[in-house]
Amino acid sequence: MKILCPIDGSDFSRLLIQGVGTVFRHRVKEIVLMHVLPARHVGKSRISHNSQAVSLSDLSTKMTQVSKKLLHEHVERLKVVLSQAGTSRLVSLNTVVMKGDVSDAILRASEKMQADCIAVGSRGMSDVPGYLLGSVSRKVVTHASCSVFMVKGRLAVPLSMLLALDGSKATKRAIRRITNWLDPDDVALHAVSVVPEKLTDLGLEILGKRQARALMAPVRMQTSVLLAESRKKFLKAGFQVDTEFLEGNPPMQIVEAVKRLKTPLVCVGSKGLSGIERFMLGSVSEWVSTYSPVSVLVIR
Repeated sequence: MKILCPIDGSDFSRLLIQGVGTVFRHRVKEIVLMHVLPARHVGKSRISHNSQAVSLSDLSTKMTQVSKKLLHEHVERLKVVLSQAGTSRLVSLNTVVMKGDVSDAILRASEKMQADCIAVGSRGMSDVPGYLLGSVSRKVVTHASCSVFMVKGRLAVPLSMLLALDGSKATKRAIRRITNWLDPDDVALHAVSVVPEKLTDLGLEILGKRQARALMAPVRMQTSVLLAESRKKFLKAGFQVDTEFLEGNPPMQIVEAVKRLKTPLVCVGSKGLSGIERFMLGSVSEWVSTYSPVSVLVIR
């Protein structure tokens, strides 16, 4: 497993380092720590510094040096986290400095290194500026071609994780990734599947509750089978797992389940909606990433 881990020196970066080193400590093979110098910080040709004019090249050199120092400090923090699991010598740690738009640089780097997952910190995407302008983490979740691990708080093992299943190809990928990426001794799973509301109030009025329930019976049966089969796969892989059948709006039910169960991590599969599909239907993974109060692992 190869993880790209962009950092900026904030408290979110420290949480990110701790989360990556804790959750994936037994299965990750390479972690690339990355720092991006935003274009707006290097776009001026000259600035005043200590009453002297400093050329753009000198400024760029100094900023690169600061970036390398920052990356070195985070590498050392990551080594400490990995050493607690006894895996520090088994993980390759590398660093890279890039310039330009932060989200674009992260996406380019992830594709170039063929990352399995991008780990990003969250700055609270539901605030007004984030909603209007789009945060780096939101853009990465939306446009990344690989999985995304969004850290919103401190994570420690043993860890409980809520896993949302829906019977799609995305769910099948999520099951494979979890069994390959996570250690069953570190993670206990709570798998949920949500049967969406198919009928409007008018439909319920016309059919009646009994007929409406009969109409949805096959869907409920399929969902029960999905949960049972998924549970068998996880038990076979050595995971502790329980399951729950839910009904209603899928993303809202997932977030409510996270709050009710107080799981520090939620995992959802991404169906990769694009263009008109995303505009018309929205994405469950993006919605959960935005409104979940806890860390989110989006599997692609």
